[in-house]
This record gives sequence, structure tokens and C-alpha cells, in this order.
Amino acid sequence: MNSGVPLGRIFGTEIRAHWTWVFLLALITVVFGGELSAQTKDGFDPVWGWGTAIVTAVLVFASVTVHELAHVGIARRNGIGGNVVVVQMLGGTYLMEARPRTPGQELRTALAGPVLSLAMLLVFGAAAGFLELVWGASDNVPQGIAAAAFVADVLALFNLLLATINLIPGYPMDGARIVHAISWARSGSEEVATATASRVGRLVGVGVMLVGAALVPLTDLWPGLALIVAGWLLIGSSRVLDRRALLQSLIAGARVSDALDSEPARIPPQLTLDVFAGEYLGDRLGAAALVERGQELLGMIGTAQIRRIPRRKWPSMRTEQAMVPLGSVPRTSGDAELWPALEILERSGLDALLIGTGEQVSALFTRRSAAHLIRQRAEEHAKQSAAAMPPRGFFGRRQPPAPPSARPSSAAWPPGPPAAPPSEPTTAPTDDTDETHDTDDTQR
Repeated sequence: MNSGVPLGRIFGTEIRAHWTWVFLLALITVVFGGELSAQTKDGFDPVWGWGTAIVTAVLVFASVTVHELAHVGIARRNGIGGNVVVVQMLGGTYLMEARPRTPGQELRTALAGPVLSLAMLLVFGAAAGFLELVWGASDNVPQGIAAAAFVADVLALFNLLLATINLIPGYPMDGARIVHAISWARSGSEEVATATASRVGRLVGVGVMLVGAALVPLTDLWPGLALIVAGWLLIGSSRVLDRRALLQSLIAGARVSDALDSEPARIPPQLTLDVFAGEYLGDRLGAAALVERGQELLGMIGTAQIRRIPRRKWPSMRTEQAMVPLGSVPRTSGDAELWPALEILERSGLDALLIGTGEQVSALFTRRSAAHLIRQRAEEHAKQSAAAMPPRGFFGRRQPPAPPSARPSSAAWPPGPPAAPPSEPTTAPTDDTDETHDTDDTQR
């Protein structure tokens, strides 16, 4: 979620562009530039044609960026602000500093982007209509006016498409968050809301696939095939919500202290990255280490830092050049709930959080230690589920509970009232399940 090429900051929010925009901007420029440059009889010369195409591509990207910044702006007004926006092909992701605490906060944040896109549709549509009204009947339209009308038309249609697609109730579209917020408000349960949003997303995906399958024999192959692929992606992405709900149930009640790396590796700042990667990023020591000079703690380094550096530079680059300074690493406490800590870890884009105050770091909460805890809990859950199943009968079928007539004759049937429990147990109770309270990673 923290992926993307950093472009700068706007209103305190870092803007990143997904790599697919390189191809999308090039495609928009080439298609529109070639088409407009060929319209010399309509007043476009090659310079105006290619210039208009470049401006259109840039403003299309800006429309998506503004759409995402609208989410962040409303989130900040509701106290759950964000600090990173990753602009993707038809929308993007925005990282909130905290999860919505009420359905209203989530609904307002989710609606902000589509509402602003619809507002931009009205603005650009009005501009295109005004230019058409004033210059539509003229036989000698200036190239600047023709270019402005073309840009306004394209941006109006694009913002309509952007709002419409983002209102589809399938994860990770804004429509899925809207469904989640409405279901949360009606049921009062986030778990029920997550299950509802996932189910609605799968149904929409199936519907889109059916429409695509119907279009294949009726129209051209490619539109129908595109809808089939889009529906399949909606179904697959909606399962992310199911996995998220399962993960939350596995780590319910767990604390950060259940998933600590209590003995993190401590390395000198002059250690080269090739040695660090080979010796300190294995399974034995985890995915992050503290960098210290003598008794002075300088920062933290992990996989997230060295993977951004070309491997050819590892032998000559030292850990102090690639580490995250101590003051820039988020902190949490061992008593904190595990799920919010995982969300902080995901938003940070780092491999670990610090446990401790000041320079007194006692432990790390790492992605790897969290994954280990979640794996333990998943194994315990699987064992308990298997133990709760009735024994298999002949041909591998589960045997149903024995009917009353098949119960042992020594048991009175129907049973009488249960005996009163003794005031003190004669033997210590035993617990055969011995559930381990242990935790993973994340979407948010």
C-alpha cells in the first residue's frame, strides 16, 4: 500500500503515483496527440495537437489525485486524517492515521471522492457547453478555444467514469466502503458489515461477469471479455474482506506483547548492507535490526530499506546510510491491542515498530514476529475445529450423534434434573485445549 513513485507533498499529504500511470499517460498522449494532429482541417496543427494531448493527460492524472485528496481532507476533518495517497489507474488508495470510529465517519470519507468527481464533471461539462454555445456555429474557431473545448469534454467524461466506477460496491472501490458503513450503522457490528460488503462485492462481480458473457455473442468480443475479467477481479478482491475478517477473529484479544521480538539484533553503523542482508535478515534474527554506536541508539533498518537500494551498491553502502532514524520510527506499547498496532505497522511501510520510550528500546514488534503469532493461532484454531468435528464413519463420512435409543442402557433416559454442582471441586479442572493466545499482517 505504500508502493508508488513519490511525486511530492500537497497539504501535508505525500502523493505517490503507481507505475501503471507511466503507460497510461503515454497512451493518452499518443492516442489524442495523433488524432488531434491529423485534424488540420479543423484548425489543429501538430504543435497544438500534441500540446493539447499532453495537457489532457496531465489533467486526467490531476483529476484522480484530487479525488483521493478529497478522501484525505474529509478524513482529517473527522479526526482520522491521512498522510499518503497512492494514485492508481482509476482511483487509488489513501492511508488514514486511524480507523473510522463510527459509521458516519467512514461514510463521509468514502463519499468525498465520488462527490468531488461529480462536481468536477459539472464544472468541465459547463465549460464545454459554454464554449460550444459561443463558438459552435463559427467556421473559424481559434486553436486555443478548440483545444480548451476538447480538454473540457474529455475531463467531463473522465470524471463521470471515475465517479461511476468508484461507486461500484466492490472492494477496494469507494462503493464497498459505503456499503460497509451503511451495514455497520444498521447492524451495529463491524464484523457483520465486513461480511455484508464482501457478499455484495461477490454478487456484483458475478453480475458483471454475466453481463459480459451475454455481450460476447451479441456484440464485439472485447467489451464482453473486458467485463468478464472485471467481474472476476471484483470477486477476487472481495475475498480480501473475508481474509481480513478471519485475521481479526484469529487475533482477537491479542496484545503486542504476544508478538514481540524481545532480543532484536543490534548492529554497528559501519556494517555494509551485503553483510547485514546475509547475516541479520534470516529466520533466526527476524526482519529488522537496531543500529547503534556503542550505547547510542541511532535507528532501525530492515528489508523495506535495503530492497530499495540496488544490490550492486550493497558492498559499499553502510547501514547508517540506509537506516530509518530513531525519531522517524513509530512506537507502540506491549499492552496495546495487536490489530491497531498492525495497522500502524502497515501505514508506516516499515518492518518493525519500537517498544520503549526515548532511547530505551526494549524490543521490536516486527512483521515476522506478528506473522509467527498468527500462524500459531491459525494452527490452534485448525486443531480445535478438527477436535470439534464428530468422528468419521465408514467411507470417510462424519458419524452423526447417537440417537437416544442407541445410548448406553446404564444412562437414565430421559435424564433427570442435573445434580447440583459441589461447592468445591474435588479435583483440579483440566484444560485439554490449552489455547495459545498469540497473532499477522495486512488493506487496508
